[in-house]
Amino acid sequence: MIEYRLQILPDVLRILFEEAETLIVEEEFKDQKTYLIYSSDDISDILNELGIPFEAKDTEETGWQEKWKEYIQEDYLTSDIFFVFEKDKKFEDNRKTLYINPSLAFGTGTHPTTKIAARLLSKICSGKSMLDVGTGSGILAISASMNGAKYIDAFDIDPMSLDNCLENIKNNDCPNIEAWTGNISDIKDKSYDIVCANIISSVLLAIKDNVNRLSSEYVVYSGILDSEFDSIKDELCLGYQIDERLTINEWTGVRLKKC
Repeated sequence: MIEYRLQILPDVLRILFEEAETLIVEEEFKDQKTYLIYSSDDISDILNELGIPFEAKDTEETGWQEKWKEYIQEDYLTSDIFFVFEKDKKFEDNRKTLYINPSLAFGTGTHPTTKIAARLLSKICSGKSMLDVGTGSGILAISASMNGAKYIDAFDIDPMSLDNCLENIKNNDCPNIEAWTGNISDIKDKSYDIVCANIISSVLLAIKDNVNRLSSEYVVYSGILDSEFDSIKDELCLGYQIDERLTINEWTGVRLKKC
């Protein structure tokens, strides 16, 4: 994990980071704003190309293991699942807790797109098979397992996320989740009751044919800016009816059912 320190953050870059669920922290001192970007990927080429000055340090030097606690808050992922960052944390009301190790920030549950996807899944996944596309930390697969999914395949193209995902699956005791590194086109001769993808809209459009090929009943898409949904709706939803749409802040997601 690398901490990037910037004095300016253009809107286009902020949106890009938010779509990728990259943690952005704003600090202000004597009317001067500083933006701290925490990323497991090397984004220095992007910053250099845009001409944005920055300082970069490994988070082992910046105290990330403690700093994240100041900015990432535990919360309800769905109406009945509360995500926590302390293992075996208990509450008096006996709520269901989902433990996520946020040290690598591959998906902590705090971003609206994650909550949207989890909430759209929660109503349909009991007894169903599911594919989690771009699983990251595994949080959506784990929440689906906790809500009664029969079995779940989960993958990500980023090999760095797999260790974090497998750790979270083990810590939440979800033996019905199989996770690996790969691409959606690698999956052959298989179908799932539900295919879920919480990824930026350009990628959703690129993979939709494979998603349709693998889904036998439902598709859940999240990671879409509310302002762009109408422009991509017809292409993204072709062959499906919108079963439910959910919007949080400027983000939206849909649960689609095959016609």
